[in-house]
Amino acid sequence: MAELTAQTTFTIQEPPEIYEETVDLVLLPENAGSLALRELRYPGDALPPLIYGQNPDKWENFDTAPLTARPILKGEMTLADYSLTRWPGYLKDRPVREIWTGSDIESHMEAYFLRRLWEYFATPPSYGFITWTPKDRIDKAYSIEIESLTVGGQDTISFDFLALKQGLITGDVIFTFRIIGEA
Repeated sequence: MAELTAQTTFTIQEPPEIYEETVDLVLLPENAGSLALRELRYPGDALPPLIYGQNPDKWENFDTAPLTARPILKGEMTLADYSLTRWPGYLKDRPVREIWTGSDIESHMEAYFLRRLWEYFATPPSYGFITWTPKDRIDKAYSIEIESLTVGGQDTISFDFLALKQGLITGDVIFTFRIIGEA
């Protein structure tokens, strides 16, 4: 009867002693802002460029870069311990909100600007994105999708007869959009 044999020689090497790990750090430069006005541009210039008459009094989720990609930490009880999971998030997670604060007797926006802002909101582009340039904070432009526009309350546009006759809008105006990426 024939006997078959096989032989293989291999070498086990020492494991590497250096391990490298990398992480992207988010560092925001100091920037007190400037008096430059922000602007919106419609793709293909189908609507005229919209240069803000006055920058918003307050805004959320933007400084010198989008603050929308926040890590999310989720904790859950297990049978023997507590499990934590961190998800790094991405740019479109949270909306940017621009707020012009007003009251029943005070206006921070002209009716003309609100009407132009409404045109951008009510006419989403069929191709491409609207670009938003926060020139008072940074020299970059961002592609955005407009989420909502409200005046004087949630999901509403409220007007005051006397203020509107003077071309003014009373109450808080909130313009909400999501940053898709750099333009």
